[in-house]
Amino acid sequence: MKKWINCIFKVLQGISVALFTIGISVIASLNLRSIYKYSIQKYDLDKIGQLSKEKLMEDYNILLNYLQNPFAKKLKFNNFIMSSNGEFHFYEVKKIFLSIYLIVLIFVLIFIVIYLIKKYNNKKIKLIKSLNYGANTLISIITVLLTSIFIDFSKAFIIFHKIFFNNEYWIFDSKTDPIINVLPEEVFKLYALVVIIFTLIAIIVYKTIYISYNKHSKLN
Repeated sequence: MKKWINCIFKVLQGISVALFTIGISVIASLNLRSIYKYSIQKYDLDKIGQLSKEKLMEDYNILLNYLQNPFAKKLKFNNFIMSSNGEFHFYEVKKIFLSIYLIVLIFVLIFIVIYLIKKYNNKKIKLIKSLNYGANTLISIITVLLTSIFIDFSKAFIIFHKIFFNNEYWIFDSKTDPIINVLPEEVFKLYALVVIIFTLIAIIVYKTIYISYNKHSKLN
């Protein structure tokens, strides 16, 4: 019984570290505005949207602020019209991003509480193994994501939306929501790859810390 409990505890540690890492990676990628600047140039979004790069970035910044600001109640672009369905979809996306922020915050608070409790009881905090469990969990997740992206990103993109949205408001009509013309599927693929790159960096860091710790422990 104790063996099963330890196994479950290890899995939970791995999932916790993985969720925290992916959350941080998503937030970092979302706020990396240079990705969209690069997308404008690479995919000629200024020509497609018939707007200058400055105006596209202007509305992109408005969107980012709305998605991440819990106090922003209304989304209104300066250069694009938007349907009620389109606005509702962005509201649902906003809830997802705010949930990611909440998850990251919860894990940070949990770590602080554990740290304070351990420090109060004069005990060392052992997070090295947790990082290794998290790295192993992330390797599994990244393998699935990379396979999905390179085999058929369009299908993976559709499945993602069907999982997280219980309606079809995410299927934009360019006539009523022309913003979709400057947010093509390729842009989301690029963001997904950047999230994966950040996550891979985290895996390398976690594994390096774990291996270095083990070597140091054996020497002592």
